[in-house]
Amino acid sequence: MSDILYNYMSKRFGEPDLNDLKTKPGPVVTISRMAGCSSQRLAKDLAARLNQIHNTGHWNVISKEVLHESAEKLQLDPKKIKTVFKVHDRSVLNDIVQAFLSQDYHLEKRMRNTVINVIRRFSVEGHKIILGRGANIICSDLELAFHIRIVAPLEWRVKKVMTTKKYTREEALHCIEKTEKDRFTFRNSMKGKTVEVDDFDLTINQSRFSNDEIIELIVTGMKMKKMIE
Repeated sequence: MSDILYNYMSKRFGEPDLNDLKTKPGPVVTISRMAGCSSQRLAKDLAARLNQIHNTGHWNVISKEVLHESAEKLQLDPKKIKTVFKVHDRSVLNDIVQAFLSQDYHLEKRMRNTVINVIRRFSVEGHKIILGRGANIICSDLELAFHIRIVAPLEWRVKKVMTTKKYTREEALHCIEKTEKDRFTFRNSMKGKTVEVDDFDLTINQSRFSNDEIIELIVTGMKMKKMIE
């Protein structure tokens, strides 16, 4: 019975076959981070460095654009798309029931598939630095892809959140825990298993290096993978 329901839902929701979207993909850089680590400034500076190397100005950072383009395709408020990345504590059986009863479930599946396809299109287009959104999973089969994970000790991240958001220590801890739970659930829903260290090409401890040093590490790795000259 479960196979029948699964086959029905797969056809009903039109889940994308990422292999069908291949052309001449990349190059693309994906950056995943622990909650409390920062990546926006790092990504912008990395794009500037890569454009300096290539002297083309073609490298762009993709973050909120994924949400906005997905929302545009579905004719939704971008805030609605963000629910795709939130925690949904539902069992598999409840998922199946909701598939037949809930319009919200149908919409959630459409949103998730649209986000996946938008990220995939950006990665295939190439010269993109994609922040989060499970991009390393979506682009895991691309040869010209470099997957980075930014980490740091918990106490360092707590202090960073306290400083940037003006939170108390308790508020910062709660923020980190909730964000990590949301991301963990989303990544698992994409991959079907726990994300491992070997899902990334390079893991960097942000507490040990400056932004400029991290960029040089990334550029060196991309050169070793022959993604850039």
